[in-house]
Amino acid sequence: MQDKHKTLALSFIAVLFLWTAHAATGALLLRQGTFMDLFLFNIPLHDLSSRLLIISGLAIYGVVITKFRNNTERNKLADESRAHREQLEKQVEERTEELSTVNELLHQEIRDRSRTEEELYRSESFLSTIFDSFHDPLSIVDRDYQMIKFNDAYTRARNMQPKDLFGKKCYEALYKRTGICKECVVEKTFNSADPCAKEKMMALPNGDVMWLEIYTYPIFDQNRNVTHVIQYARDITDRKKAEEEKKLLIAKLNHLSTTDSLTGLLNRRALTDTLHHEIDRAQRYGGALSLILCDVDKFKKINDTYGHAAGDRALQAVAESLKKNLRRADILGRYGGDEFMIILPETSLDGAKNLAEKIRVFTSENDVALPGKDRVRLSLSIGVASCCTPTDDIDSLVSLADTALYTSKEGGRNRVSSVEA
Repeated sequence: MQDKHKTLALSFIAVLFLWTAHAATGALLLRQGTFMDLFLFNIPLHDLSSRLLIISGLAIYGVVITKFRNNTERNKLADESRAHREQLEKQVEERTEELSTVNELLHQEIRDRSRTEEELYRSESFLSTIFDSFHDPLSIVDRDYQMIKFNDAYTRARNMQPKDLFGKKCYEALYKRTGICKECVVEKTFNSADPCAKEKMMALPNGDVMWLEIYTYPIFDQNRNVTHVIQYARDITDRKKAEEEKKLLIAKLNHLSTTDSLTGLLNRRALTDTLHHEIDRAQRYGGALSLILCDVDKFKKINDTYGHAAGDRALQAVAESLKKNLRRADILGRYGGDEFMIILPETSLDGAKNLAEKIRVFTSENDVALPGKDRVRLSLSIGVASCCTPTDDIDSLVSLADTALYTSKEGGRNRVSSVEA
């Protein structure tokens, strides 16, 4: 029930109470009549006027009080409503400020994120540009040996499409293997955390050969653990070719500097160096060493009779005859002119004389075909010497062999003479 209805009800109860009280007083105390007569019917005029006045006053009081209370309630409600509205407005203002702040923060975060994404994109684009600017193959693999980055030069060198490489294990994609390759430098870098390098030959699809110099570099995380490895390969095919050509040239020059161009045997310089070495070795270890000097008999007559071409052919025939009768450890060379030297390591004087005699017989029993239709039978005068004492040297040994050779010449040629130190 509303407050104004309560006030009217109380006013009515008050009127009824007063009316009843007035009737009861007149009936019981003043003996003016019965209660019912005084309450309802037999009401004196002045009492009726008093009651009506009181009732009117109470009614007016009730109405006034009700109106006053209504106004008070309305004012209270208005004040509460205004206060509530002000509070709501304040809350809305605070929320609006909060939302504005949050909105500004969101916009700032969006701007920062956009800027960061743009910087990351530019950075990634820049790195990709750097990656692809390398003319040599370049790639990155992770701890699982999966290829996560490579440049165009790498795909061209492998003759493969990017989709066949990206995310694939290098040993599976490149070599169809089920495990890490033997002597893998990527594995070495993962294990050692140090850069590594090696040279590798790779067969190209067109059948050519490419030489690569492969370098690997570790990539670390913040805990200094190797997370990835960069593999950089440089084409060194031209350098390898140049090195091979250089080796061939050096070998050729060494051959020319140590080989007699006519017979293909060692020349005097090479024989001298070898003899020095063999004498030192024989003296150090106490082994035997022998030396044979051979001279073609009447060689000048061959040149004068048949010409220098025939003389060259005769020297070549003697060289072939000597090679056929030597052992693998024996060292043969052209000492000069028509003279040949044979160095016999670990050979006694008797052994050297037996070999010299075998050579002499073989040479004298075989004709040599000269340019044209002429044929000639050659013979050799041979001197044999042996050493070595601590005082022997190359000059003394060669001098002994030369003395023995002179003895064979003086003794009628086509024979073997020997001298022991």
